[in-house]
Amino acid sequence: MDRVAEIEIRKVEKHLYFRLPPEIDVKIKDLVLVEFTQGRIDYGKIYKIFESKGIFSPVISGRVLRKLNERDLIIIQENNEKKKEAYNICLEKIKSYNLPMRLIDVDFSYDKTKVTFYYWAEGRIDFRKLVRDLAKIFNCRIEMRQIGLRDEAKIKGGYGICGRELCCFTFLKEFESITMKMVKNQKLPLDVNKITGLCGRLLCCLNYEEEYYTKEKVEKK
Repeated sequence: MDRVAEIEIRKVEKHLYFRLPPEIDVKIKDLVLVEFTQGRIDYGKIYKIFESKGIFSPVISGRVLRKLNERDLIIIQENNEKKKEAYNICLEKIKSYNLPMRLIDVDFSYDKTKVTFYYWAEGRIDFRKLVRDLAKIFNCRIEMRQIGLRDEAKIKGGYGICGRELCCFTFLKEFESITMKMVKNQKLPLDVNKITGLCGRLLCCLNYEEEYYTKEKVEKK
């Protein structure tokens, strides 16, 4: 059986699975360097380590190379310093093409072979000319990733009305469907300021106690 590591490469993207060679000594929450099957080198945080078993084996995206060292952290810091410049360049291009989209964030892969631009838009955007321009400027693969308002909060972080850091920024892996039915079921005030988060959507924490309130409602009948 192969050892497999579940790794978060980007906050707003699904966790991926990488083969973990037996000689590599790592643990959960370690930052590691990974190689994708296509050859791209990137890094991420380990969330789970387990043994791959037959038909229950996940789709493997590549392999873990090693735990990050000081040199890797310097490279990552250098990449992060380029994000502001890349953001401004893309923003100017968006304005010049008058595209109905809002740029949210930029991210460089470890090896600089890919730059991902995260944006929000109400519908589909034809950004082929924009991508061609950006590819010429950065001389690498360009990916435009459309995300939601809750994803934006997950990237940028902040504090909720409870005074704690946003759940999506700290530990939530995936977003659950939150409805007004939950608000009414929990007898909360229909005050927008009290039931919505920084993203403008209903609070994710409404889902935490929904099972309890639903059970109580059934038992009282």
